[in-house]
Amino acid sequence: MRFRIAPTFLIVTMALVFAPPTWAQQKPFTQKQVLSMVRDGFGDESGAKLIDQRGIDFAPSEDFLQTLKAAGASEAFLKALRAAVAPGSSPARNVAPTFRSAHADLKVSATTAAPEPESPKKPLNQVQVFALLVGQVPSHRVTMLVEERGIDFKPTDDYLQEVRLAGGEDELISALKNAKITRPATVDPAAQARQAEAGRHAARGTQLFQAKRYADAEVEYRAAVGLYPGSADLHAAHAVALQREGSLDEAIVEYRTAIRLNPGDANLHVLLGEVVAEKGDSVGAIAEEREALHLDPGNDTAHYDLGVSFQRNGDLDSAIGEYRATLRLDPKYEEAHLNLGAALSGKGDIDGAIQEYREALRLSPNNALTHSNLGVALGQKGNWEGDAAEQREASRLNPRDGTAHLLLGVALLEMRDLDGAIAEQREAVRLNPNDSRAHFFLGVGLEMKGDRHGALQEYRAAFELDPKNPDFRQAYGRVLQEVNR
Repeated sequence: MRFRIAPTFLIVTMALVFAPPTWAQQKPFTQKQVLSMVRDGFGDESGAKLIDQRGIDFAPSEDFLQTLKAAGASEAFLKALRAAVAPGSSPARNVAPTFRSAHADLKVSATTAAPEPESPKKPLNQVQVFALLVGQVPSHRVTMLVEERGIDFKPTDDYLQEVRLAGGEDELISALKNAKITRPATVDPAAQARQAEAGRHAARGTQLFQAKRYADAEVEYRAAVGLYPGSADLHAAHAVALQREGSLDEAIVEYRTAIRLNPGDANLHVLLGEVVAEKGDSVGAIAEEREALHLDPGNDTAHYDLGVSFQRNGDLDSAIGEYRATLRLDPKYEEAHLNLGAALSGKGDIDGAIQEYREALRLSPNNALTHSNLGVALGQKGNWEGDAAEQREASRLNPRDGTAHLLLGVALLEMRDLDGAIAEQREAVRLNPNDSRAHFFLGVGLEMKGDRHGALQEYRAAFELDPKNPDFRQAYGRVLQEVNR
């Protein structure tokens, strides 16, 4: 007789890292990201330099430029946008135009009105420096903004030390020390004191979060947003800490607050979708992931998370489509290869699944789950030796993974290595005493060895743990009759 276990395909969820603001990433800017930059106060010469460095993936219309101007964009910023697209390019979504340098010669009609005076650059305050670092904007970019815009406070040694602890590098520390200080026209000592205190709380929160002291980090971030409630990055950092400590409802509130403050940041919708999914609301998660893709169609994490949501709902065709979209954007996205393999296997494409698992292992050879899933797929092809080898590797990489021992035991049963199978199933039961499948297959091995009393004990345990499983009920009833004859 041949005993088979229905493979359980495990979906991998992304480890939560606090994502930088969408416009802080390295790809060409989308239209939504440019609008977000201006609303965040970076519609000046510093933002223009970023446009010059990275380009844009759309052709800005005059209506859009007027919208940016009304939102506070300077003439230098608007000029950089116009120069980023080759003349004659027509606005087209998702079509990357030919970029030009912002220093290229621009032909201006003799009738063109003289440019309006540029809006003065707003200096960064104490909290904005911390909010950028907390939002994982690279230190060198924060340095550039400090050099371009200056600051409105005099940094103390304690402040500089906290900036360093929050991720600021030597270049940023030097820039802060030498920055042009522009005091606000109206100085509010109480407001400045609140900003300084909010920055200190944000710095301590970042330190504690990096040390995985999430509850303590949450307290510090809560204090920071209480003192400076207008920062989307601080609200998002607070949400991540709340999520890590299990306060999901509060995390959702904080993410929504961050989105209200910065509606153009696709990554905030991605993060909100992940916490909504963690609460089991797949419909809500899909809505957030789709909104993220509406804002930023090239967001590979949003495609991946949407694939996970579809896969959890059993919509494997849609999941496969999203994983393939993820991999078109980032062919080295290991988790997408792994989950695509699981989805293909669920559709019966075992060869396709094996190919994806092998690619995932090429990218990350020490992923125990990938080895285990590859083993299951090889077993489905009848390659039990290959299955056993992969499950052994999974067990070596993660010795406390009872499922790998369970699946190794099943492969050894198929190979008729009964002693080895029994040993693996006993280990699976030891690690997961409430796993009904481990008890059942331990019973199978014992029965095949002729130990009916031992098999009866394991079948009974499997049946009591899962009384609705017909295989468990049938095996327990059959062996019970045989023992009582």
